[in-house]
Amino acid sequence: MVTECIYSPSVTKDDFEDDDFGVVDEQEEETEKAKETETEDQQTPVQPLKFTDVPAHFRSNWASYQVEGIVVLIILIYLFNYIVGKTTNATIANTVFEMCRPVLEEQFAVVGDDGTTELEKLEPSLRRDTDSTFSAWCTGRVNVNSLFIQMKTIKRQDLVSRVLNIFDPTFDKMTIKVSLETGNDVDPLIFAIGEKKVASKNFKEMLDLNSFVSERKQAAQQFNLPANWQLYADQNEVVYSILDPGVVSLLKRHEQAIEFIHISDQFTGPKPVDGESYTRLPEPQRFMFVTLNLKQLGEDEESVTEIFNLVFYLMDKVKKMKLSKDAKQKAERRRKEFEDAFLKQTHQFRQEAAQARKEEKTRERKQKLMDENDPDRQKRLEAKELKREAKAKQPKMKQLKVK
Repeated sequence: MVTECIYSPSVTKDDFEDDDFGVVDEQEEETEKAKETETEDQQTPVQPLKFTDVPAHFRSNWASYQVEGIVVLIILIYLFNYIVGKTTNATIANTVFEMCRPVLEEQFAVVGDDGTTELEKLEPSLRRDTDSTFSAWCTGRVNVNSLFIQMKTIKRQDLVSRVLNIFDPTFDKMTIKVSLETGNDVDPLIFAIGEKKVASKNFKEMLDLNSFVSERKQAAQQFNLPANWQLYADQNEVVYSILDPGVVSLLKRHEQAIEFIHISDQFTGPKPVDGESYTRLPEPQRFMFVTLNLKQLGEDEESVTEIFNLVFYLMDKVKKMKLSKDAKQKAERRRKEFEDAFLKQTHQFRQEAAQARKEEKTRERKQKLMDENDPDRQKRLEAKELKREAKAKQPKMKQLKVK
């Protein structure tokens, strides 16, 4: 088969060279675009910058930070008050302790015991419990187990407490807590004396005062005590034994500094609040408490020495004090009556507690019976439990011995 080729003389070599087959030169396009952009820039005028007005409350100035400034100022005042108040409390406590230190070192072998330092390396010092509370332990004296000094100053480091103190003033106080020696040769006594407001409060709150003593209304006039003082005691002999002329003279001389004196062989702390009661009577202890007003005491070292000598004198006096046979029997009978009344009052509570314990043990036995996997052992436990229940249901019989 012969194929015919048709030659067209109209298609030449130049035609192939000039035709780009629809492909546009990129360089030419970029050039054209650049020219168009320059033309547009020449036609569009340049717009000037416009600054929008910012509202006054968005501008940076000190007036915008009033709240923050007040908060920072309050914090600075609080910190300054904390540092100054903490330093002031420590200064007051250490000043009073340095006044007490000579007489304490004369009476006690160990002063300022912290419980950790060896006695050979121990130096008399005051321990800081909190920023407003300081304490010191003393021991090593006849008729005394220990003496504990605690100073409670005003919370000057707390700005809120300082402000509240303006409306309800309080004062720096020092409490001397003495643990007295006990024994069969020590006679029972409860004695309390002090300012009317403080004495009345302690009489209502302390269990021993509230249970055993009564107010001696004529004692203040009889012993020429300050008119605003109250006296409480369980017996008249105790009052006459303690308030000798020397003691009364010192009490009158330091009536502004001495707030309250409490001596008791039945001290158990404050009584339970309303709605609560003891299920078991606490173990009574023999203590003496002396509360002093540090503001009225001032920085008079002589007054501090006299008051501490009074405390030491009372320590020895109550140890050597001897009551008459009738007074001693009366005191012991009153304590026995109080104990019997307490036992009678708490008898129902003890019965309920015993019943609760009994029911708990029964539940434990039954639970053990149910958890037992061994059938034989389970039967033995069940028989034992039935026997126990039958025995509990039987009426109790009292055995009488016939002579």
